[in-house]
Parts: sequence; structure tokens; C-alpha cells
Amino acid sequence: MRRFAVIPALCVLAFCVALKAQDKTNNTPLVGTWNCTAHGGENGDVAFTLTFAETENGLTGSVSAPQGDADITSVSFKDNQLKAEIKTDDNDYALTATYADGKLTAGEWFRDGEKQGSWEGKK
Repeated sequence: MRRFAVIPALCVLAFCVALKAQDKTNNTPLVGTWNCTAHGGENGDVAFTLTFAETENGLTGSVSAPQGDADITSVSFKDNQLKAEIKTDDNDYALTATYADGKLTAGEWFRDGEKQGSWEGKK
């Protein structure tokens, strides 16, 4: 009789493990590709692309712009607030934005710690 009780217990355990694995992936609306525009730089408005992925270690990402491509050095997303840092050979950049209604809004971008302008993005 105990043998039959083990089968439902194993099914419940497998279900819990599957739910935990699902919680670790794709639980942020940032995952995917974002088409963005930066304002305020010396080149005027500049289109760029942000791509975010989620791994078991957290968020990762990259940026692609006319000036070149780079990996995002660090990224955090908490309470719908995005913070990302990009370190290049020449400069360090930081991006902040608010996620609302499926868009990244009220964004600001910084170069070497100084605010340069605003930006926004959408999928």
C-alpha cells in the first residue's frame, strides 16, 4: 500500500521543481529586444538596440548602436526601474529608465558619470 503513496508524492515533487524552474526564467518584462532612441548627445538623436536575456544568474544584455556593439556590464531591474552599465575602452555609460505600459520611459543616459540626455525604448 505504501508503494502507491510514493507515486503521488513523486508527482507533487516533480511539479514543485518545475514551478521553481519556471520562476527563475522569464519573470521580467525586460527579456527581449528593445528599439530605443537616445536624445541629447553631440550626434543628435541616435537609434540603438538593447537586448536582454535572463539566466539562472540574473539578467544579461547587450547594446547595438551605430558607434558599435557592447555587452552590458551590469543590469538590474527592480520595482519597474531599469539600471544598466556599459563599460567600453573609451567611456563608461549608464542607463536608467522606468518600465510602464510595455515601454521603457523617462530614461536618462550618462557618460562617465555625467548626464548626457534622455532616451526611451519599446519592443
